[in-house]
Amino acid sequence: MTRLLLIRHAQAAPAGDLRLPGPDLPLLPVGVWQAGRLAARIEAFGPLAVYTSDAVRARQTGEIIAAARGIPARTTPALREIDLGEWGGQTYEEITAADPAAAAWFAHPEAMAPPGGEHAQDAANRVLGQLQMLSDGHGDCVAVVAHAGSLRLAVAHALGMPLASYWRLRLDCAALSVLDWTADGPLLERWNDTNHLEGIAP
Repeated sequence: MTRLLLIRHAQAAPAGDLRLPGPDLPLLPVGVWQAGRLAARIEAFGPLAVYTSDAVRARQTGEIIAAARGIPARTTPALREIDLGEWGGQTYEEITAADPAAAAWFAHPEAMAPPGGEHAQDAANRVLGQLQMLSDGHGDCVAVVAHAGSLRLAVAHALGMPLASYWRLRLDCAALSVLDWTADGPLLERWNDTNHLEGIAP
């Protein structure tokens, strides 16, 4: 069995920012604090490797975790967020005001790809394929730092859920989830754990 620590990157946008992923933002100061708390939290799991998306916010989160472990953080584009194409950086209201038909994608993301973007199934397959590779190529525990959309899609697909249900899987910044990859397939042991963020953030 390989234990995958699935981590959403720490906070890079102000609280309440409802824009869809688009610009490649660095961590906010509170995000750096979150990543430090997360690094301390997962020390007990003893990850032997840290892999991150190549987005700045994920890479910075992973580097803080890896530095605490004394190991390098390795980046891979396979862990990127789902590419929302022309919708990236816009809010739901802005998107549907410009094109009311776009609301269908939010209800059924498996039905089509956003204009100029990536199909949800392709994003799920991309991330899940990387998780499978990491489960085959490492020891007991690997930390994976990626994004809310692509991680939720991958986990929904791995558990046999309809991709449209991925909206129902809340995943907060710097949250820890644990996916055990067993001989019988993936087993979700923990989801959206943010206990390490309790207390007063700067």
